[in-house]
Amino acid sequence: MLALERERRILAERERIQKGGPDHEKIKKLGKLFVRDRLKLYFDDEQPFYETGLFANANKEKLPADGVVVGTGKIDNRIAFFMASDYTVKAGSMGKYHSEKILRIQQAAIRGKRPIIYMIDSSGGRIDEAGGYHVEKYSGGRIWYNHSLLSGRVPQIAVLYGPCFAGTAYMPVFSDFCIMVDKTSGMAIASPRMVQMATGQKVDIEELGGATMHATKSGSADFVAKTEEDAAEIVKKLLSYLPDSFDAKTPVFPVVEPTRDSSEIDKIIPKEPNRAYDVRKLIEAVVDGDSFLEVKANYAKELVTGFARLNGKTVGIVANQPMQKGGAIFPESADKGAKFVWTCDAYNIPLLYLCDTPGFMVGTKVEQEGILRKGRNFIFASSSANVPKMCVIVRKAYGAGIYAMAGPAYEPDTTIALPSAEIAIMGPEAAINAVYYNKIQAVEDPEERAELVNKLREEYKAGYDIVKLSSELVVDDLVVPSELRKELISRYETFENKDYPLPEKKHSTILS
Repeated sequence: MLALERERRILAERERIQKGGPDHEKIKKLGKLFVRDRLKLYFDDEQPFYETGLFANANKEKLPADGVVVGTGKIDNRIAFFMASDYTVKAGSMGKYHSEKILRIQQAAIRGKRPIIYMIDSSGGRIDEAGGYHVEKYSGGRIWYNHSLLSGRVPQIAVLYGPCFAGTAYMPVFSDFCIMVDKTSGMAIASPRMVQMATGQKVDIEELGGATMHATKSGSADFVAKTEEDAAEIVKKLLSYLPDSFDAKTPVFPVVEPTRDSSEIDKIIPKEPNRAYDVRKLIEAVVDGDSFLEVKANYAKELVTGFARLNGKTVGIVANQPMQKGGAIFPESADKGAKFVWTCDAYNIPLLYLCDTPGFMVGTKVEQEGILRKGRNFIFASSSANVPKMCVIVRKAYGAGIYAMAGPAYEPDTTIALPSAEIAIMGPEAAINAVYYNKIQAVEDPEERAELVNKLREEYKAGYDIVKLSSELVVDDLVVPSELRKELISRYETFENKDYPLPEKKHSTILS
C-alpha cells in the first residue's frame, strides 16, 4: 500500500506540473497555444518521445517545470531534441533551473548527434533571480557557448512564438535556421521600452524586430509562418532535407518527375542577356517535382537559395535571380549566399550553382555596406566547401560574380555551360566603352558611330562564344538544356563518395 501511495503522489505531482502555470488566460488573449498543445503539432503520436527535468523547481507551485519543457520527440520517425518555453510560467522567463534544463538538453544533443529544435516564447531572463546565474561558468550564459559547439555538428532550428529580447534573441540567430510566427513573434537586442529609455526612440515591436522586418531587412529570419501550425509544418519539411548530424546521410525520397518539362528550359532562358526571367522556373524544370524549399525567400531576392531533391536526394541550390536587380550580387545577397553555402557544407549537402550574374554591384553605397568584405565571405564559402558541387553557367557569368558562384577556378566537380552561356570579364557594352571610348567619341556621324559600336560589340562577343570557350576547355562540358537534369543526376551520383581534403590548418581567419 505504501508503494502505491508513493506512486500516486508522484503521478499527481506530475499531472499538476504538466498543467503549466497560472497564465493560461493570458496566452488565450494573445492567440497562442499552451506549450504542451504546441508540442502535439510536432511529434508523432502528438507527444514527446521522452521528457526530462519535469520536476525542476517542483517545490514552487507557481514555477512548474521552471517554465520550460525539454526532451526528445519523433518527427516522421526521426528523433530530435527540443526545448519549449512555457509562457504560462512567468512569461516563459529564464531562471536558474530553466536555463540549466536548456544547457542539459543542448549537451545531450552534442552527445546524441541529433537535431535540436528551440521553441522560444520567452520574455528573457528573470530579473528577480539575476544574481550571478547568467555569468557563472555553468549558468544560463553558457547556452550560447553550447550553441557554438553544436553549430555544424547537428542542425539547430529555432521557432519564435512571441517577443524575444536580449539573451533569448541570440538563440534564434545562433541557430542554423530561424522561423518566426507572423504578428506574434519578434526579436531584438532590447525591448521597445529599453530602446526608448536608452535612445529616446519610440518604436513598436513590429518595426523594431517583427517577423516582416527580420525576413526582409536584417535577414535574420529564414521563414515566416502564418500560424503555429504552419511553423510546425515548416520545421518538418526543413528537417526532411537535413541529416541528423554532420556525418549522417540525408534522407532519400522516391523520385518525382520535375514540375516543368526539361524541354521548357530553352524557352525559359531569354536570348537577350539583359532580359529578365524567373530562375525558379529553371529550378522547377531540373529538380524533383514540388521539392524546392526556398530559404530567406524575402531577403536579398537577387539571389535564390534553398533545398531541393534531385533524383530523390537533397541538394542545396544557389541561383542568381535575373528578375531582381538583374541578378547582380549585393552585400546582402553575398551574405545570404555565404551563410547558405557554409551551412550546406557543414552538413555535407551537395551544392548546385546556377550562374547568371553581371557580377558584384559597384558604387559608393555598396562599398559603404561592405561589398568587398561580404563578397569575400561568399567567395570564401564557395572555395572552402568540399562537398560535391556543380556549377552551371546558365547565361551571364561576368567579372568576379563567377568566383562566388563556384566557377571553374573554385574547384567545382564539373562546370557545365548551356548554349546561352556567356563568360567574360564584363558585358559587351561596358567593355567596348572601357576600351574604345575615345575612338567611339571621335566619330561624329551618329550612324557611323552606331555601326562602329555594333562592329566592336560583335568582335568582343566572338571572343567569349561558348563553343569557342568549350573548345578551349574553359568549361568542362557544353550541354543542351533538355539534358541538364540527366547530366546533373549522373554527376552527383559519381561524386557521392567525394574525398577532397582541404590544406591542414586550425581554422580560417575569414568568418562567413
